[in-house]
Amino acid sequence: GDASGRQVVLEFIDGKAHFHENTVGVITNAPSFDWHLTNLNNYINLQPGNADEQKLSKQPLHALGHNSGMLGLPGDATPPSRFVRAAFYVATAPKLENGVATAMQAFHLLNSFDIPIGIEIGKHQRTILPSATQWTSVIDLSNRLVYYKTAYNNSIRCIDMKLIDFGKIEYQSFPMDLLREQSIEEIIIL
Repeated sequence: GDASGRQVVLEFIDGKAHFHENTVGVITNAPSFDWHLTNLNNYINLQPGNADEQKLSKQPLHALGHNSGMLGLPGDATPPSRFVRAAFYVATAPKLENGVATAMQAFHLLNSFDIPIGIEIGKHQRTILPSATQWTSVIDLSNRLVYYKTAYNNSIRCIDMKLIDFGKIEYQSFPMDLLREQSIEEIIIL
């Protein structure tokens, strides 16, 4: 995407480039983007808020709790389920005017998509680098800010890209975490 809000998807299928306008503002890794857009039609019944009361024969039906309009929203960790969930979360998220508030809202939405270490490894598999969520990033294109947090430290860090002179700086790499630990603020109640 760019600062205007336009988003396109480029994916290579069987060695050929395919471009798509991204009208829903989300993407995942598999299957193809056009497949995901078609799959969204299976969720036409989803709506924000609560489902309307109705009758089944003579039996009145009503919501048993809040957010029943999203009953049926998939919650597993597969790419198709993550795509559907992300599309509906993005579509129903309030539009905020402040870049920092929008970034914090984006992190709140993205928390739903963390893949914890362990669920991606089968009982007969061994892996050195898990495919679980290693980090989450949010980019404010208008203000040129990159926010991120890691699996080991949920404190949100920010890189101001406006402060970098890309004409002079040499390539550098830094660890995302100086320490792989989360600081915990102790609250004392007297």
